[in-house]
Amino acid sequence: MKTPLSQKTGFFAEYYLKLREQAGAGASCEADISKLSECKSDEERVAYVDQLPWVQSGDANLLVRPEFDSKSAPLAAEIKERATAAFKAKKWLEAMVLYTRSYMSLPSENAAEICIVLANRSATLYHMQKYQECLIDIRRAIDLGYPKDLIYKLYERRARCYMALKDYPHTIEAFKKCISAMDDSALTSDKKAKLNLDAMTMIKMLLQDPRTAKQAAKQEKQKIALDQATALPAEKEYVSPLVRIDRNPQEGRFARAAADVKAGEELLVERPFVSVLLEKFAKSHCENCFVRSVVPVACPRCADVIYCSEQCRDEAAKKYHKYECGIVPIIWRSGASINNHIALRIFASKPLEYFLQLKPTIDKELSPEELLSLPKDDFRRVAQLERHQDKRQASNFFQHVLMARFLTKCLQSSGYFGAEPQPEQVRAICSLMLRSLQFIQFNTHEVAELHKYSSTGREKSIFIGGAIYPTLALFNHSCDPGVVRYFRGTTIHINSVRPIEAGLPINENYGPIYTQDKREERQAKMKELYWFECCCDACIDNWPLFEDLPRDVIRFRCEAPNNCAAVIEVPPSCNDFIVKCVTCGEVTNILKGLKVMQDTEMMTRTGKRLYETGEYAKALQKFIDLIRIMYDVLAPPFPDFCESQQHLKDCFLNLGNVYNLD
Repeated sequence: MKTPLSQKTGFFAEYYLKLREQAGAGASCEADISKLSECKSDEERVAYVDQLPWVQSGDANLLVRPEFDSKSAPLAAEIKERATAAFKAKKWLEAMVLYTRSYMSLPSENAAEICIVLANRSATLYHMQKYQECLIDIRRAIDLGYPKDLIYKLYERRARCYMALKDYPHTIEAFKKCISAMDDSALTSDKKAKLNLDAMTMIKMLLQDPRTAKQAAKQEKQKIALDQATALPAEKEYVSPLVRIDRNPQEGRFARAAADVKAGEELLVERPFVSVLLEKFAKSHCENCFVRSVVPVACPRCADVIYCSEQCRDEAAKKYHKYECGIVPIIWRSGASINNHIALRIFASKPLEYFLQLKPTIDKELSPEELLSLPKDDFRRVAQLERHQDKRQASNFFQHVLMARFLTKCLQSSGYFGAEPQPEQVRAICSLMLRSLQFIQFNTHEVAELHKYSSTGREKSIFIGGAIYPTLALFNHSCDPGVVRYFRGTTIHINSVRPIEAGLPINENYGPIYTQDKREERQAKMKELYWFECCCDACIDNWPLFEDLPRDVIRFRCEAPNNCAAVIEVPPSCNDFIVKCVTCGEVTNILKGLKVMQDTEMMTRTGKRLYETGEYAKALQKFIDLIRIMYDVLAPPFPDFCESQQHLKDCFLNLGNVYNLD
């Protein structure tokens, strides 16, 4: 059973052990904890733990104060020296990384030094032929007040970047600014004359190029700025009319096909209620949108996170980072899981008053229709998710209450409750935090990035963060899922990977899958992590692993007019085209199915070739067609069908977050 202390590293685990020691006699401590089972609500649980004397005395071991030690001008200067040495040695990548670290470490009031470091990083990027990224840093350095006597260098570099990008109007503009800026430089007359001549020559040549006027006219209409870092565009959320959320006593809430679903259909596009990046990726990915950034923007106060753009930085600061700034390293050092951080971010993303006003209605049960009709950012959309409070033991509740208290202390230390926190307000948020920790445990999704090694062709999906998707959280699990999920930034896309008949469940996968894990292992994992026994077809019929699927039979669907659901297994060497179903006694003509098997070989080869050449959209369509014709006549589990599904999933993953490592 996963608890906040399943990860036994970090100071929170140490705090817990000290707390148990302070409690004294083991029997007395356990007796206190066992009384939590008498509490009927999260409010009662928090209030009960708060009044335990040994918990109160242990609070001295859990003081939380925001930390901003990572911002240091001396440290930044030392890193800058190393970056400059790497630059002189033409170690461009090393220099770029070090200049970024220096920039991240500089306090915001050191604007003069920041613009120098950014200008130096732009020079490194120019040598790496990352021209657009170079332009972004040049603009930032100029905006921060780069020294007038040196600014001509940035304008010349800007011109060279635009030239490399074949953007001639902006090249001309940059060269003109370079010429003007030389008036403020300390260049000798000879050097000024040479640079002026070079710039004028380029301007004259480009003005005579017919492409310049065409580009200028096009740019006037489109207003594209290559020197602006842009955040990942927000995608429009979408729930397909093919998806219906139903409810019954056995399965709870779940997704069902409102009509026949074809393979490859987009069923859901959803932005997260909240998302949190793993610490491992905090210096390579934008905290706000999870996009990798070569030229990150720093937080003015801390050096713990990065942003892809000023837009993402400002959005994060306005929404949640104003309360997490200085707290993030404490969360990491505590050993708290990403689920715990997600709980904190839920509250950091909304003002205190919002939750206090909503709290009296939080336990009112809503129908699936009412839930889906709520605003996208309404806390009730996640607060009503499954949390299995009736199955929790007192010891489990105790650990969750302690974590809720710690996270609430983090909020309090960052000013969430104002200058004079009211005890009843703190306890109200703590009880909602406890509720959040419970539903997050069963309803969080990993956000992934596909890592590709082009030299070997190897691909691997990497866990970079966690998020809650309120609509997707209503989908049930199957070890033979009908959908695949992929991500663009933090936005999740759900697409079908096989036909799903109207009325049947649309199930996703929570981790264990029948092609890779044996039934006993899958069942054990689902009970441990999600507290239920899986009853999907793959579990009920104990489908073999992919490597054990029989290849000496073809599984045809019975096509009898009586809607028989039986499977007719036929060896590939069978010479009979008419086969009798042992279940219903009717006959099926398998000639069509045998013809399909012949056609699929050619289609599979074509799909693989398209995939290997990077034509993922075309490969995707080929595998969709392949699955469609297979599913008409063949019944899973079947090796060729499994392989085609995997190829289809791989195509979808390549439409999302991708990182090429070679």
